[in-house]
Amino acid sequence: MADTIHARASRAFLSAILALCVVGAEASHAPRAEAQQRRGLLEMLFGGGRTETRQPPQRVEQPPQRRQVKKVRKARNPSAAAQRPKGGKAIAAAGGGAAAAATVAAAPVEKSETARTVLVVGDFMAGSLAKGLEEAVSQNREIRVVAKVDGSSGLVREDHFDWPAEIGKTIAETKPSVVVVMLGANDRQAIRDAGSSLALRTAEWSDRYTARVEALASAVRASGASLVWVGALPFDIDRASEDMVYFNDLYRTAALKAGGEFVDVWGGFTDANGAFVASGPDMAGQTARLRNSDGITLTSAGSDKLAYFVEKPVTRILGLSVDDLVASLGSQQMSAADLPSVNDLASATTTPPVSFSDPSLDGGDNLLGGAVAPGVKAQSDASPRAKLVVAGTPMDPTEGRADHFNWTGRSGAVSPTTQGNAIVFRGSTTLDELRRRARDAGAPETESAADAAARSLPAPTQP
Repeated sequence: MADTIHARASRAFLSAILALCVVGAEASHAPRAEAQQRRGLLEMLFGGGRTETRQPPQRVEQPPQRRQVKKVRKARNPSAAAQRPKGGKAIAAAGGGAAAAATVAAAPVEKSETARTVLVVGDFMAGSLAKGLEEAVSQNREIRVVAKVDGSSGLVREDHFDWPAEIGKTIAETKPSVVVVMLGANDRQAIRDAGSSLALRTAEWSDRYTARVEALASAVRASGASLVWVGALPFDIDRASEDMVYFNDLYRTAALKAGGEFVDVWGGFTDANGAFVASGPDMAGQTARLRNSDGITLTSAGSDKLAYFVEKPVTRILGLSVDDLVASLGSQQMSAADLPSVNDLASATTTPPVSFSDPSLDGGDNLLGGAVAPGVKAQSDASPRAKLVVAGTPMDPTEGRADHFNWTGRSGAVSPTTQGNAIVFRGSTTLDELRRRARDAGAPETESAADAAARSLPAPTQP
């Protein structure tokens, strides 16, 4: 019996060892994601019992979410649009919680029948100027801008376009009051004439080019229109900028010689040292891109800034500037009969006070030059101005004023006698003595009281 139990125990022990080996092998080959069972020693030896299955906690990973970025469109130069709505551009704030900016384009105003024409001629730079100038005067009913430009034209290639010969026809068609000329960007090349080539900026080239510039300026002035010649702009190439400076000297001389006006725009597109800049202050004072990537052409902000320099002389020539409007009173101007005469204004020295509440209370209900108010005594004497200018009589000195020279305390500036003044008495003389000496130059001098007093003074002691 005992042997049987021992044999069974041995077999059970061997079975348990085999089971452990099998479980270990299965555990090594089973994937980690599967649930594993933990069994006690009695359960592995005798089997049965309650088995408990434990699964490791599974980590649930959420898929990564894409971060939402809210894009906010920034208004381009809101301060510029608010201060100067060029071309009708204005910034309107939308109602509600958020302040959304919207660009509203206002249509240009209709030009009046008496609107005067401003003709812009030249190359591609003149085309940019015409766009900016047209936008600048879009709200002005009295100025109309007409552009007649050829982007590839200049004063060198007359075979392409001859401006001195064609400007007369263009002016006859448009009938402008002012002609704005801007050329030179395409003229950095040799002049070809009769098979010969004149190199740029040589003496022969300069003479030929100057003659063409003067011919164009004279043709504009001969038509009766005013001439405004706009200078060339700097370029990103140093050599080209040097040529533009050379051209500007020729343009300025020819324009002034013909009785026109030269507008120097160089400083608006350079830095403090006069060098080329692609970005700079715009019309609102904010930094903006003025030139394109080629370093030559203008952006919209650059065109507006170029037109700003030209708009002032054009409006001044047409008599539409702010200074002219302020100086002229128009239909409200007073007649000559309502204005006081110049003589009355020059002769008057005082005016009666005027009360802010009721001028009639103090007798000041009449202005200077009008009738004398009741109770106010009319001045019979001539004014100080009339005494000084007409009669040559100086004004009487006033006590304490700068022209009162009686610093000695006497009635006159120089006293005729010095007997009663100790300051003048010592070491000085009198006018009477000077006059007597001049009259009696040969007579022996008599001792005066001043000499006796000076002789009576004690002699200074020697140290």
